[in-house]
Amino acid sequence: MELSDLLAIDDLMLVEESYAGQRWIGRTLEYMGKVKEEDVLEAVRIYDEGNELIGIAVRDRDLDFWIIFTDLIADRTKKEEFRLLARRIKGAKEGEVEVRRDHFHEGVIEFYSVGLVNRLFCECDLKEESFYPRSRIDVLKKVLSEFLRENRIDVEEGIKTLEIGCGNGGATRALHELGISPLTIDINRCEICKGLEEGVLDPKKSIVLDCSLLSSFFGKEFDVVFGFMVGKLTPFERFNWEKVLREVYKILKSKGKVLFTVSSEEEAGIVYEILKDTFAGEIKENKDSDGYFDKWLYVGELSG
Repeated sequence: MELSDLLAIDDLMLVEESYAGQRWIGRTLEYMGKVKEEDVLEAVRIYDEGNELIGIAVRDRDLDFWIIFTDLIADRTKKEEFRLLARRIKGAKEGEVEVRRDHFHEGVIEFYSVGLVNRLFCECDLKEESFYPRSRIDVLKKVLSEFLRENRIDVEEGIKTLEIGCGNGGATRALHELGISPLTIDINRCEICKGLEEGVLDPKKSIVLDCSLLSSFFGKEFDVVFGFMVGKLTPFERFNWEKVLREVYKILKSKGKVLFTVSSEEEAGIVYEILKDTFAGEIKENKDSDGYFDKWLYVGELSG
């Protein structure tokens, strides 16, 4: 895995049980407070390219594997406590390593992805056959190509993209085939697990996360946010999806773009209504749709 390569160590683990847990690092701080010098064979401090401490790897004497503590995405209120505890950790042998912050982040994401597939963080029993209809992918590629052309988006310029509610990657394939490699997020760990097992989702870019918490984990860093078959946006479900959609503008760069698809014109109207105060948007019918998948589109640009 990438963390092994970056740190030149094997047999490693992270303390938190999920990527989301890395935001609050409760277990991390608890475990760090219990580390005793006599239990540590080796301690390696991890710095980013700006010489900021982002983690410490500890090799346990009895267990003989590495435990990685990190505050990489932790809430700022937790970072000072992390640094105080990290300074107290000593080992029989000590060292340090410098890594690129984005590579280390990818390694953390990958750790949890591999853990899902290995059933460390997921107990789902995936016996269903994969369902990735080629017809849908081809139609989506046409929609996406038009979206990119109309908005003058060049995927070769290294744009940063996010797909919310990715599920098992049923629509992600269309993005990949057009050279777009989004960060993919879904709250359903079994769906993410399925996509990873099928080789559709990228283990370094797939996160189990509640999309209504986007701004707690990301800043204004994305150029485009995609969401395919957002919803179902019934009046009953509107409240939950409204929380998600209202998070999107908080993580988009200035003039950031969105493309959402739904199955009905009514749902597209709800998306428009929710986003009208922050986006200049329009509703389009996708006439190439099979009549259900991605039948209606909402295309918007962050205003103001």
